[in-house]
Amino acid sequence: MNLRSWMNRLLRRRSPKFTSKRSQSSTANWLVDKLEPRLLLAGDAGQEISFAWDASGFEVQAIGDTGQEILEVIYNEERISYFRVSDQWETYQINVDYTSIDPSLLRIHFVNDFYDPAQGIDRNVQLGSVTIGDQVLDSNAADVFSTGTWLPEDGVVSGQGRGSVLNANGYLQYGTPTGSELIVYARGDQGGEKMNVLAGSFRSDSISLTTEMTAYKFYLNTDLKPNSVRVEFINDLYQPDQGIDYNLVVDRIEIDGVVHQTEDPSTFAQGVYRNGSITSGNWQTERLEGRGHFQFSANEYTSERYTLDDSIASSGVSIITPERPFEVAHAITSQDESAVGWNQYFWGESGEYQKIIQVQLFDENGSALQSFNNGEPVELIQAAKQFLNNDSLKSTQFSLQNLEVDSQDRLLARLQVFNHDGYFRSYSNVLVRLTENGQLDASFGDGGFVQASLGGISSRASMTMDSQDRILLGNDVTIARYNADGTADNSFGINGATNIPTPQEPNFYSAESQILTRPDNSIIVLWGFPSNESTNAGWLIQLNEDGSTGTWFGDEGFANIPHQQFSEYSSYGERFERVVLDDEGRITVLGTQVLLRFTIDGQIDSSFGDGGRLILPSSIVTDGALLFDNTAGTFDIDNQGRYIVSYLNGVARITPDGQLDTSFSTDGISGHNPDEIGNLQPYSLKEWDFDSNGDVRTLAQNDDGFGIAYWQLV
Repeated sequence: MNLRSWMNRLLRRRSPKFTSKRSQSSTANWLVDKLEPRLLLAGDAGQEISFAWDASGFEVQAIGDTGQEILEVIYNEERISYFRVSDQWETYQINVDYTSIDPSLLRIHFVNDFYDPAQGIDRNVQLGSVTIGDQVLDSNAADVFSTGTWLPEDGVVSGQGRGSVLNANGYLQYGTPTGSELIVYARGDQGGEKMNVLAGSFRSDSISLTTEMTAYKFYLNTDLKPNSVRVEFINDLYQPDQGIDYNLVVDRIEIDGVVHQTEDPSTFAQGVYRNGSITSGNWQTERLEGRGHFQFSANEYTSERYTLDDSIASSGVSIITPERPFEVAHAITSQDESAVGWNQYFWGESGEYQKIIQVQLFDENGSALQSFNNGEPVELIQAAKQFLNNDSLKSTQFSLQNLEVDSQDRLLARLQVFNHDGYFRSYSNVLVRLTENGQLDASFGDGGFVQASLGGISSRASMTMDSQDRILLGNDVTIARYNADGTADNSFGINGATNIPTPQEPNFYSAESQILTRPDNSIIVLWGFPSNESTNAGWLIQLNEDGSTGTWFGDEGFANIPHQQFSEYSSYGERFERVVLDDEGRITVLGTQVLLRFTIDGQIDSSFGDGGRLILPSSIVTDGALLFDNTAGTFDIDNQGRYIVSYLNGVARITPDGQLDTSFSTDGISGHNPDEIGNLQPYSLKEWDFDSNGDVRTLAQNDDGFGIAYWQLV
């Protein structure tokens, strides 16, 4: 772009008018034709602008030179919208449900700059005002930070008060940057190589590299440590017959002027070609020949963290079986013994695929308890088939769903039986109770068995026990309660069962996820599966001890869980399927990216987090590890009232008032140290439980098999 182009562009600008609005869902069909060095910026926490839960969000005015420009709206490192900009002034509505917006965390990002004078193409975009509630932010203000504005005196550089036009890929940031400056020096061997830069919870767009070493500069909204930086190589290509060999070269990074060399022994490299194959390790190289990443300061761990306790078991894991089961369950008894259930497949003598489900009890050191079935596991499927008196059932129709321990340390397992009549699927449940010595409990049901029928075809069901050892079993439409002896509890609902009351909500589907009991034996149901047309993401439903609706709770017994529109896809993907109760009776639900807390009477608890909510990063680089995906992990409360949320590769800890716990780590999220967990497979961690001392046990797998993992806080 030259001075004449810039002057012509200024002459074209018109004053913004509120002539029309376009929604955030405008279709965008585009490719990044030319990607210039990307400057990514977030400022410090500024003055927040508050508005109501039901506010419509905020508005952005913009105009493009060609009508092909694409803008992203980023808030707190999450992309909440993107849209194509018209070549006329338009006002674009961005729908969110934040209770407040901190302008210093708001960025408007121009992503598809393209300049081809031969074709007469020069994409540029100008921002007008940004309206949040009753506040109007001026894009021309002196404190607005720009990363993509071209001026004749200095070209495209970062700075404040450079105007509202973005001439190159970059941002307008509505606050002063005071976090870390990160510079990544990188190139490709061939040209066309692509990299991503991850820094804390920030993840860059893919950056296309040339063969020239280029400085890519990023401004973050936190003080950055080197072990929170990862550079990914994402498009390796090797075609020697065509002379193509993509390789990524990263010379170094700089954080606030401090240099960290890629060849440093602490840098972990995945995607290095050595000895005839692609491998990983601390290779002290600046080149990746295969798809992978550089992780800086990978061996520096300063956080308080959970690590395996090898004083209890070898490598911290007491191996139960060399197999790697899919169905597992775990509970801790009053004597700190671990009850473990797992499945196993094998080929039978007849050549038919067979399955067994086993339950065993282990002492606090991971050794099989000899008083429980002489130290051997108890197999459940064959006994259940005999109880059902149905020889046509195959072992593979059974699955292990729950394992609980009652007040007398008796083990209660729930087996689910799948049936298909050629047209419809249906599911039934068999409850099996074992005494503390591993024998079928003759005082329970019929010789230790109860066949539970909920009258539904849904496979989604859950089980819990109340303070009287009564068993509650529910699916998406019904909850049944059984006495401690296995008989139907006729004081509950009608003949021991009640239909789950449903809210009058269109475009909502029944799908019960979890049931909890309060100390007074009343019941909380986390219920529902929304369509993306629904205004709610789920419901909490209160039932009294007798199964009637607790109308004192929420709105006549119902508390709605609103959609959390904090990212572009959250209205489609946010699901709330886990819930915990604290010592004060408050209810906290965990979605795929957010915690919401409700008071004991079903109102949003404004004392928690930001107006009742804490948003968790969908992924984060911390302690030299990439953490992501909390959907299948643990959600629990420790003995100090702190919330524990498991990620793949680490753990987040949240204070009782809903803040990421900075006493746990700088960002409240701690990664597992690979040197401390050895060959443990992080994806295998399940069934997190606290013992009486507050120490943690999980089920896990390593190279030796499946077993109980013992964790200590260091």
